[in-house]
Amino acid sequence: MEKNKMIDFSVDHLIENTRKKTANPGGGAITSLVGNLGLNLILMMAKKDYKDEKLNKKSKKIEDKFKKYSEELKELMQEDIDKVNLLIKAYKNKEIKNYDDYIIEANKAPKRTIELMIIVLQDCDFILKYGNIDAISDGEIGLRLVKESIHSSFINLILNEENITDPNHEKTNYKSIINFCDKLYKDNMKIIEEREKKWDK
Repeated sequence: MEKNKMIDFSVDHLIENTRKKTANPGGGAITSLVGNLGLNLILMMAKKDYKDEKLNKKSKKIEDKFKKYSEELKELMQEDIDKVNLLIKAYKNKEIKNYDDYIIEANKAPKRTIELMIIVLQDCDFILKYGNIDAISDGEIGLRLVKESIHSSFINLILNEENITDPNHEKTNYKSIINFCDKLYKDNMKIIEEREKKWDK
């Protein structure tokens, strides 16, 4: 078994390692973790029984999808660590000529994290609208973490892309994705706010 994998860290070990000057984990891996925690907080709202067969089926489909994404995000955390370490080594090795390739590889994990989090923002409205209102605050916190994981993933992604020397390399259109992310977030927050209003009555 591979040693020192992030998924095997205790919470205490994770916190200690996060402040070290290494990439195990760095910001990218932590961002994938934050997004993973966010989507699972949203899942706290999912009911076992919605008293309607169609709603139960729809909820089960979303839950299964989110759990699958959660497993993938565990892998993305470690992928980010491994690829960033390779990038750092390549940067220090003056004999390496294909530095762009290392950057492109290092950017795959944050790009995929963004993709998954966008899908979560698109699909979580059902759970927020019909899920357990007693866990509505957990759903809101989860929603905020998912949004923040998208914004934060772009930090390393953009920084890395600025160092790509190939003039033909197509850079990520982060502004349009951020705008889309923020719209989805606002729409979902409206659902939460409407449910909280009814809850207060």
